[in-house]
Parts: sequence; C-alpha cells; structure tokens
Amino acid sequence: MRRLALTAALLMIAAPLATGPAMAQTPAAAPVSSGLRAADVSAWLTGLGGQVGPLQTADGQTYFAVNNAGLTWAVFFQSCQGDLCQDVQFSAVVASAGATPDLINSWNRDNRFLKAFYTPGADGKTPTGTVQYDVLTVPGQGVEQLTDPLAVWLQLLPLFATHVGLTPQ
Repeated sequence: MRRLALTAALLMIAAPLATGPAMAQTPAAAPVSSGLRAADVSAWLTGLGGQVGPLQTADGQTYFAVNNAGLTWAVFFQSCQGDLCQDVQFSAVVASAGATPDLINSWNRDNRFLKAFYTPGADGKTPTGTVQYDVLTVPGQGVEQLTDPLAVWLQLLPLFATHVGLTPQ
C-alpha cells in the first residue's frame, strides 16, 4: 500500500514536467477530498455495529463516544479544516484501583501501536490509564481506510484492559 501511494505521489510530481499536446487535452481530475468528516466516520462505525454517541466539541476537540463489546472509547478528530479532518485518534480511559505506572510502562515496553499513560487518582478518585492510537489518513481514500486501524484497536484495547487489570469507565 505504501509503495502504491509513493508511486502515485511520484507520478503526480512528474506529471507537470510532461509536455506536448496530449497533456493540454487531458481533462482536469476531480478534486480529492482532503480529509474525513466526523459524520461519515460515525455512520461507518454505526454500520459496523458500534453504538456511536452524538458528535461533541469540548476544549477545541471534536469527538464522539463509541460503545462496543462492553468497552467505551472515543474517536477524536485532529488537524481539521472546516468539517474535514486529516487525522483520527482512538482513545479510551479506564479506571482501576490496581493501576500503576509500572503496569502502564510494561504495556508500552512490550506492545506496539497503542500508547498508554497513567494518571494517579486524586482526592479519593480511582487511578486511570489512557490508551490511544493515532491514525493518519490519506486524502481521497474515504472512511474505509480506517478498517485496518480499527481492527488493530479493537483487538488490542481489551488486551490492554486485561494487562493492567483496568475496568472500563
């Protein structure tokens, strides 16, 4: 897939260098979408069986919650211009009295893809672990490009919860 994307990028760079009457007669390509719309991602996840909450904005972050297989997590939209966003982040906050920095660190040391961090419980609250997965999108590929990253997320999220003994919040 990367090889294909690289080849396409090189062809687009080389195209303006070509000259001749054939190039002048080539119709202009349709504009390529430069990101994903949160509404499209929400509809796609709903179609896959996820229970998707309403689109929200807080502290400048646009996101929605997803409830799937007993776990609640969020999809955050990054690098947005209008309603088109370049990047997506899957994120889950889970709580457990047994959560420790060592458990979170061992996850980060032994596992790829999902990064995690620890937040101590203050004022009698339960400590939490947050796990995140950043996905860079490719213009013009649509929401289907999230299929593989979503599969990774859905496979590793329960493993993370089990690893550190956390109960989903």
